[in-house]
Amino acid sequence: MAKVAEGIGNTYEEAVKDALSKIGLEKNQVSIEMIEEPKKRFFSILEHRTVKVRATEIEVVEEKTSNKFTEIKEAPAEDVEAARVKTSEFLNEYFEKMGVKLDISSKYEDKILKFDISGEKAGIIIGYRGENLEALQLLVSTIVNRKKENYVKVLLDVEGYRQKRVKTLEELATKVAHTVISKRRSITLEPMVPFERRVIHTTLQNNPKVKTESIGVEPYRKVVISLK
Repeated sequence: MAKVAEGIGNTYEEAVKDALSKIGLEKNQVSIEMIEEPKKRFFSILEHRTVKVRATEIEVVEEKTSNKFTEIKEAPAEDVEAARVKTSEFLNEYFEKMGVKLDISSKYEDKILKFDISGEKAGIIIGYRGENLEALQLLVSTIVNRKKENYVKVLLDVEGYRQKRVKTLEELATKVAHTVISKRRSITLEPMVPFERRVIHTTLQNNPKVKTESIGVEPYRKVVISLK
């Protein structure tokens, strides 16, 4: 069961510090809820004002990663072509209903059927932190492989967004790992979608000095990088 403690102080920071001292955890291990704050009133300059918060432990659920990449099987050519047609038809209909005109190109390489979406309003397909693209990716994969014996891996991208994001995340993971090692303290990254968390895990999975794990629940799930 998650630990819970309340803290009181003259400021928000003091209240949080008080709660953390009672619960015995660091700030990145809890969620903070404001339960009482001083109300601004006239003639209250001399009035004693306090802030009360509740700190609740974030239960850690480790997002396991393999030391080896999952082997993707080569799908038969006819299944790949069927997946290409079905995905293209679905995306065109989907974008038409959204009222946007976007271009779709595809290619099959490295055993993956890759689609790139481009156009003036292509950015709306990405969404905040890539959430829209991730949801559309899951939907397409489910539709294409429904009741199919041979699985075809489909990857959606928007004007190279994924490739650029992967490079940025790999650099971030490496930089944060160095900081964790040098300062000898854990660092919690901002909330990320599953695709982004996998990049962090994969980048550092063979690092001999740090480990990664995911905490929290969607859509606020985060990666924690800490010393082994």
